[in-house]
Amino acid sequence: MRALPAKPVPSKFSEPSDWEGILVVNKSAGMTSNRVIQCLRKITGLQKMGYLGTLDPIATGVLPICIGWATKIIPFIPDHPKGYRAVMVLGGETDTQDATGQIISRSQEPLPDRKRMEEVLKEFIGLQEQVPPSFSALKYKGKPLYHWARRGIPIVKPPRRITFDSIEVLSMEGERVAFEVFCSPGTYIRTLCHDVGDRLGCGAYLGELERIQSGPFPLSQALTLERIQQASLREEIGALKIPIDKILHHLPQIWVEGQWKEKIRQGRFLNQDPGISPWPQVEPGMPVCVKGPKDELWAIYQKEVNIKPTLKPIRVII
Repeated sequence: MRALPAKPVPSKFSEPSDWEGILVVNKSAGMTSNRVIQCLRKITGLQKMGYLGTLDPIATGVLPICIGWATKIIPFIPDHPKGYRAVMVLGGETDTQDATGQIISRSQEPLPDRKRMEEVLKEFIGLQEQVPPSFSALKYKGKPLYHWARRGIPIVKPPRRITFDSIEVLSMEGERVAFEVFCSPGTYIRTLCHDVGDRLGCGAYLGELERIQSGPFPLSQALTLERIQQASLREEIGALKIPIDKILHHLPQIWVEGQWKEKIRQGRFLNQDPGISPWPQVEPGMPVCVKGPKDELWAIYQKEVNIKPTLKPIRVII
C-alpha cells in the first residue's frame, strides 16, 4: 500500500496577523466601547482585543484598541493625560449627570457670566476628590453601578483622588458652556459638570463630550470604523497602526542579536552576555523593552533584585 504523505506539523509560533498592533478609533456618539470592539472583531477576524479606557455612549473621539499581541503591553502604555472638549448645560440636573438622563431639577437662579464661570472652574484645578456617578460602569457586588441605579438603588462609591491639569472655557452661548479639560485617568467629566453647577448654584449637566487625547494618542491619529473598513478592503492596514516605539519610548531599551530570538521565546532570563547591547541604568522592577536586530519589539523584561545583573521576562511578544 502506498504511504500517505505526512501532514505538515503546524508551527508552535504562528505568524502574527497584519492587524495585530494598536489602532486608534474615533468613536461615534451612541456606541458603547464594547460595540466598537465587536465591530473590529468582524472587520479583522480576530478576537483578542482590549481598549485603553472606555468611553460612555454619549462620548465621541479617541478610543485606542490593542489587537492580538499588543494586548500584552497594555499595562505599560501611559494613560495620562486624558484630554476632552465638552459642552456643559447650565440651569438643571439629570439623574445620570449628562444629557442621556432624565431632568430631575431646574433652577431659576441667574446664569453666571464668563468671568464667574472661569473663577469657579479654576477652583477645580489640581488634586481633587471626586465621587463617581451612580450611573457608571464601576462595580458593586459584581455588577456595574448603572445596573443598581436603573432599579432605583443608587450606590454611592467613596470619593476617588483625581487631578485636573487645566480647564479652559472656549465659549459661552446662553446655558451652553464649551470647555477643554486635561485630567488624570478615572475622571468623570459629567461629574465635573454636576459639581460646577452645584457650586454655581444653578445646576449643570454634560451635554456633549469628545475625547481629544488618551495618553500618547491624540485625536489626529483616530480613525472612524468606516475608514478602517475601507483600509481592510484595500489592504492598507499597516499604515493605520501606531508604531510601538512611539508608545513605549518612555521605557529603557536593549537590543539583542538574532540568535537570542528562540531563547526569548522560551522565556530565558537575560544576563550581560555576548549579543546583547549594554544595559541602561535601571532600578530593580523597572520594565525594559527588549528589541531584535531590526528594532522590532520582542519582549518586555524587568531587572531582578540580584547581585548578578539579570533581566526576567514579564511579557513575551514574539
